[in-house]
Amino acid sequence: MALDWYGANPVAVFAAAALAIIPLAGLMGRSTEHLSTYVGTTVGGLLSASLGNAPELIISGFALKEGLVDVVKASITGSILGNTLFSLGLSMIIGGWGRERQRFNPTVAGMSGDSCS
Repeated sequence: MALDWYGANPVAVFAAAALAIIPLAGLMGRSTEHLSTYVGTTVGGLLSASLGNAPELIISGFALKEGLVDVVKASITGSILGNTLFSLGLSMIIGGWGRERQRFNPTVAGMSGDSCS
């Protein structure tokens, strides 16, 4: 806020704001983990998923207030694609690092997957 008040370059203001979010995201993650020990894993997971998308919700609120529906659509789409592709790509890279073939435990994979039966 100080950079914006002093009339700094908008790129510097954006970079400072983006860096300021990093510790906040870590704090929110630790808070929801601690909270899930009291409310249970289901509610804790719901809180984690909801609060993990707080930046998108905040941006969407301000953009909708200004009538920027396309910005909201782009923000949500970018968040979904970014999180999905980043998580998948990073796990493929790290999982395959130094291995010729990856293996997984079907029991553990089934526990975190959705059961339709």
